[in-house]
Amino acid sequence: MTDHNGRRAPRRGRARKRAIRAQAARAGVAYSVAARQLEAAGLRPGETIASYGRTVYPAVFDRRTFEQRRDDTRRAAILPAGRAAHLVERFPPCGELYSGEGRAELLSLLYLAIAERSPHLVPALGDLAWTAEMGEASAVDLECAALDREARELLERDPATSLTLPPNPPIEGARQILDALLVIANDGHAPGTRVRMLASPFENRLATITGAVWGAPGPPVAYRVLVDGLSVRVAATPGELIVLAGQ
Repeated sequence: MTDHNGRRAPRRGRARKRAIRAQAARAGVAYSVAARQLEAAGLRPGETIASYGRTVYPAVFDRRTFEQRRDDTRRAAILPAGRAAHLVERFPPCGELYSGEGRAELLSLLYLAIAERSPHLVPALGDLAWTAEMGEASAVDLECAALDREARELLERDPATSLTLPPNPPIEGARQILDALLVIANDGHAPGTRVRMLASPFENRLATITGAVWGAPGPPVAYRVLVDGLSVRVAATPGELIVLAGQ
């Protein structure tokens, strides 16, 4: 309710302007464009358009000592098995996401295949070992960025046609691990992110991102989402998804 002096309306106006300025800053667009984006999307408090920002998994604070972190990054710098094991532990199962027996073995096979076919994508072992001494996983990720991106691309194609795989390989779980890894440097939203859909026929339905679709270098160009109450996944562009608040 607004009193006779109209005091509440200005407060609502200021809050709207702050939201527009924040959207303009996130999207890198003009204030007027950001205002139209928010109006069209019907954003609720704390929500953001999935075209911008980053949602990582797992969202935990690393309280390990430097020595513990360095031991882990040393292992992450050992190709192929060390890095594969590091990634599987770094992105643990979350319900049906990031799951499946043999994820580390599959990632190791991917790295071996890339080393054989595209050795220029494999970082120099000396440089990788030196970087690992920093104890920062993100620094090792940077050295392995081309390798990891190629591994994700190989999983997007049918790896069963180019790798010797056992029955029922955990392709989906390995994809989700690499998706979660790549969004850290490229922005985007990791599998498990909760969203609200904008496009029909699922307008305003809640859903969960289960995977990313990668194009040229940069953030995902689309997402695979599982709509609440349905058993099928659908594809959506980032502009068709709203990331829910609190993530």
